[in-house]
Amino acid sequence: MKTLMKLLLLGFAALLLLGFVVVSPEHRGHGPRRAHEHHRRVSHDRRQVNAPETRQVAGRVSATLDRAKEDARRRLDAEIREWLAPDAATSWTPPAALVDAMVEQVRVAPEEKDYGTVYTAVIDADFGGGHRARLVDAYRRDVTRDRTMKLAATLGFVLVCLGAVSGYIRADEATRGYYTNRLRLAAAAAVGASGVALYQFLA
Repeated sequence: MKTLMKLLLLGFAALLLLGFVVVSPEHRGHGPRRAHEHHRRVSHDRRQVNAPETRQVAGRVSATLDRAKEDARRRLDAEIREWLAPDAATSWTPPAALVDAMVEQVRVAPEEKDYGTVYTAVIDADFGGGHRARLVDAYRRDVTRDRTMKLAATLGFVLVCLGAVSGYIRADEATRGYYTNRLRLAAAAAVGASGVALYQFLA
């Protein structure tokens, strides 16, 4: 039992290393000349990626100034999620700090109506490739962290199951089978509780 648990822990550590160690094939076997050409190409690509691309995102007409800004921000978040597809899931929420870095200006235009003043907010945002690359990197980090946590939770559930079975066998042997049914219920309860916790975590 101890050997099996050690193997599971070693396998978990190996999966973590494989998840975080990434070797780029573009940097294998480059000689000095090819490395220089690769550096020039990467520098040129970075200049193109970092080129600004300003878009105007307008919110809906709102009754108050704050609501106009909030609606424009929601429209911006939705447009960013569509812009990142398919490199990022549309259900993913971009970090507020990275979205704030894209905002260049927020303009609010009041308009007088017969029933009062209404407001429309327009956000000037930079949709350049540099911001896109940073957002995609953030999404990949979130996915990696989420998968690692789910893997750790699954392995924890397996260890709980092994521990429950091991404890049941040892206790049953120690009591010479007098409390077999109670021990089985206790082991099943432990496995069931950990299974419910795992389900709630993964859901």
